[in-house]
Amino acid sequence: MSQLNIQSLSHLPKHIRKPTYDVKSTGRGIVHLGPGAFHRAHQAVYTDLAMSASGGNWKIDGVSLRSRDLRDKLAIQDNLYSLVILDENPYIQAIAAFNNIFVLGDQREQVMSSMCDALTHIISLTITEKGYCLDSAGELDWSNSDIQKDKISPDKPVSAIGLLVAVLKERKNSGADQLTIISCDNLSDNGTKLGKAVVAFAEAIEPALGEWIANNICFPNTMVDSITPATSEELKQQTEKELGVEDALPIQREAFTQWVIEDNFSGPRPDWEKVGVTFTHDVYLYEKAKLRVLNGTHSTLAYVGRLCDLETVYQAISEPSFEAFIRKLLVTEILPSIGATQEMDLAQYADDILQRYHNQHIRHYLSQIAWDGSQKLPFRILNTIRDNLQNKQSISLLCVPIAAWSLFILKQHSQGQQLVDPLAPELLELANKYSTEPLAFVDEILNLKSVFAELSSNPHFCSQVKQHVVTLAKINKQNFSQILENLI
Repeated sequence: MSQLNIQSLSHLPKHIRKPTYDVKSTGRGIVHLGPGAFHRAHQAVYTDLAMSASGGNWKIDGVSLRSRDLRDKLAIQDNLYSLVILDENPYIQAIAAFNNIFVLGDQREQVMSSMCDALTHIISLTITEKGYCLDSAGELDWSNSDIQKDKISPDKPVSAIGLLVAVLKERKNSGADQLTIISCDNLSDNGTKLGKAVVAFAEAIEPALGEWIANNICFPNTMVDSITPATSEELKQQTEKELGVEDALPIQREAFTQWVIEDNFSGPRPDWEKVGVTFTHDVYLYEKAKLRVLNGTHSTLAYVGRLCDLETVYQAISEPSFEAFIRKLLVTEILPSIGATQEMDLAQYADDILQRYHNQHIRHYLSQIAWDGSQKLPFRILNTIRDNLQNKQSISLLCVPIAAWSLFILKQHSQGQQLVDPLAPELLELANKYSTEPLAFVDEILNLKSVFAELSSNPHFCSQVKQHVVTLAKINKQNFSQILENLI
């Protein structure tokens, strides 16, 4: 069977969506560090659509910091790939947004040439939180081994921070200041933190360079959202059947997608706003809404759902009593905590999130959402509780996922299941000590200052959590609808 490439693109079946710009002649305007599946299903798709809508030389040179697999597989396809949208009305879209894929270790010269080119106006990143080399305070971690190496050899950087500083040094010398650097990782205040880290490293190498970056280069904050399940063999077979050609690297994504960018640029950009990107001066509002509405209800579904052996978000939300509980939680305790805003329709946003949960084509596992509770719950639930306490609003339903988390830990321990959490040794030791005493166990959990901070000594919060522990300790598949209805 022939391969997906530029030659076969025009011969794909009519129902396959294809770019309408000239794929061969369109030039590069973006370099992206970390072109993994999420970037290829998200920012690259927005860029592909923007070029179809408005033209412009905005193709992407992707830079893999280590892996060669993506480069080698896409090379034989002229860097084309297919995106499968998973929804009630699924469709396949051929994406041609990539100009090249480079591997930093093999092609450092080409990478530097592309990033330093005055025609490159955007450098974007999806390198995971670890790739930013930050400490617990969100500042550059000077003890990080890659940062230490780059400080000694700044001309051959191995970290993303070091690479950006090396590029900006060259662009300062050449006068190519029409550049914006955009973090697209799920990191709070991602642009601000990235900019501070880059300036700090630059100042350590060359103080005048740090000052030039601070005065000339923008690092807008962003918020991204879309579920992108891993590519399976089944997906490859499905796309091959639909396309009539082989695609070595198809990807899949839910229909819902969101990209919010702070309107803070130091150079030109694609017409992303024409294809659904939101530009705003308040990314924090969208980030807060996502953390509380999406992530907060996700954690609630995960911990309560796992107590009843439910497996996926779809399975959980399909239980009428569970959806009713989530809706009550949103309306009475989560949405009021965000506050009134004219920029965002919060009620509609919440409805959109619940609609996403009802997508039966996405298998989003509750067990995976339940990972790292000690790190996630402070941002997803506890900050909402703090705001509601301060504003004298109800916190009763918000305490349910906290109670369920403690019982989830006990259940993982009793069943000999792995607990994926940075505090796992401490939590499991407590679970072993209080395996048959859930109230004593939750007393110990609530005393974890690293998780609960001042809430550990708030009697109203602690009593609400313990009250729900007593109730949820009895929950099972047979009675959970009744218990959730009683909680409402």
